[in-house]
Amino acid sequence: MALLSAADQQTLRESLGGMVEPVTIVFFTQLIDCAPCDETREILREITSLTDRVTVDEVSLAVQSERAAQLGIDRVPGLVLLVGDAKTDTRIRFLGAPEGWDFLALIDAILAVSGGSPQKLSAKTIERLDQVTSPLSLHVFVTATCPHCPRAVALANRMAFHNPLITATTVQATEFFDLARKYRVSGVPKTVVSNGNEILGALPESEFVDEVFSSPEARDGDAIVR
Repeated sequence: MALLSAADQQTLRESLGGMVEPVTIVFFTQLIDCAPCDETREILREITSLTDRVTVDEVSLAVQSERAAQLGIDRVPGLVLLVGDAKTDTRIRFLGAPEGWDFLALIDAILAVSGGSPQKLSAKTIERLDQVTSPLSLHVFVTATCPHCPRAVALANRMAFHNPLITATTVQATEFFDLARKYRVSGVPKTVVSNGNEILGALPESEFVDEVFSSPEARDGDAIVR
């Protein structure tokens, strides 16, 4: 049974028709006791039924633990986006079933890395990203019912895709309570940066980038939570 209506399928088919490069989604899963894995599998089947430019490589986290570790995946369901015939790592990951608004975030990521999305980072942001010389990770906590979350996810994903030192991971807060507790997630979207910065809300691009790279002395205590 299709997850999307016929009209939504047609809209998505047209959007995916704009893809330039093929995209491979590495889907880390486990065969038993993982309802979100089953949901994710159905969602990915829906996407691949609408385009031949997206393929899914479904693997067991336990069986391919070394590959998972190399890609920074330690739980299921976990998605990693690879682009092109060479299957280049985009450094974009999703943890949890991409349902609701997160489904749109996944589609946006696919289009962005494939060259099928007109949305680009500003020249100022690109200049800032080109100055990054050490590894940086962004974890964006979301929920399926948050309409503002895809904007934060899109920015983080584009930053990761531009600079190979940056990794962006979207985390379903309601599926991974241990991570939500660890990073004190009380509202979404919340972006946790490996440099210690934490960003609440879906900020405009310039503000989001400023907060990602801000120093502790310059950060606004009302906007950023330590």
